[in-house]
Amino acid sequence: MKLFQLTVPNVKVPEFVSLLENEYGLGEALMTVESFKSTLIQFRVEDDQVHFVLTELQALGLGISFGFCDVLDLKASTTVPAAALRRDEAIQGDSMSALAPSQIYSNIVKKAVLTVDTVIIIIMSAVMAGIGLAINNRIYIMAGSLLSRLMGPIMGASYGLAILDKELFTAGVRNLTIALCIIVSMGGLIGISFAPFAETLLWPTDEMATRGVYLEMMFGAVIAVCGGASVAIAESNEDLSSVAGIAISSALVPPAVNSGICFSFLLVGDYFTDYDIDHSLFFRIATSSLFIVVINSFFIYATAFVVFKLRSGNSRFLFKARKPLKKLEKKRRDSVLLNSAKMGATPAKTK
Repeated sequence: MKLFQLTVPNVKVPEFVSLLENEYGLGEALMTVESFKSTLIQFRVEDDQVHFVLTELQALGLGISFGFCDVLDLKASTTVPAAALRRDEAIQGDSMSALAPSQIYSNIVKKAVLTVDTVIIIIMSAVMAGIGLAINNRIYIMAGSLLSRLMGPIMGASYGLAILDKELFTAGVRNLTIALCIIVSMGGLIGISFAPFAETLLWPTDEMATRGVYLEMMFGAVIAVCGGASVAIAESNEDLSSVAGIAISSALVPPAVNSGICFSFLLVGDYFTDYDIDHSLFFRIATSSLFIVVINSFFIYATAFVVFKLRSGNSRFLFKARKPLKKLEKKRRDSVLLNSAKMGATPAKTK
């Protein structure tokens, strides 16, 4: 259950009240509070109807040309939703857990940003995966993949391309590139750190060597396709687990770290060990691992884009909600600045 809170100019109130009463039968459930120039309208809507109501309100210009529309979560309510009375009916295509387009966009924008904390987590995940590759421990590699946070930038780029949002697409590609460069660099540092022990550890280990097999690209591409599709679906449903992003990390983090380890060992290995290094073998592992990263990234991007695009045909997944969201955000900021100026206060900076 969601609580809609509309701020509507007084001259527009009859139009909105008529829509809510006649189309949705909310006559008794409407609450209005009138002020000098605007009226606050509140009413409850079931989760599976939120996107339909939002679409109707935006079509009337609310939140775009005038007024505001806030949708609030109700943690508890004495009202029994109609869905609870229809438990025996067949489940339809549009589930109650589906997020509204504005929520999907907002969530993806937040996750696509690289913060200091995210960078630290990426570094820690690369270190764990790198140690696992260096000492041939698969558990450490899996732990590093679990910890990594690469899903956000990838979804940002895919969703941005699907809705033709150049800024979101560019930010997603840029942040993923930065993250992968950090991971490869950490792999290089691990390669230098473990170079004196390479002979004892029998480099290349099995975990390092298997990521130098070209057949690995085919299996990695399958994982990338499944991971990209799963994460794209999970992003549009609030009840689906975000653990689907682990598939993306497992397809990118280990080969990226492995590439850095092998490249750095090629450069400095002769200075730290006396045994005969097979330079061609390590070069092949490094280049194939890097190629696996590129191939997997492409398939993840492409699959997530296709899923987002296919779901755009569904009325609950309207990509056009992006522009009203931006206009509404700008209008909110202008309103905050104006009200703060009138009160003589300094508004807080918004990112």
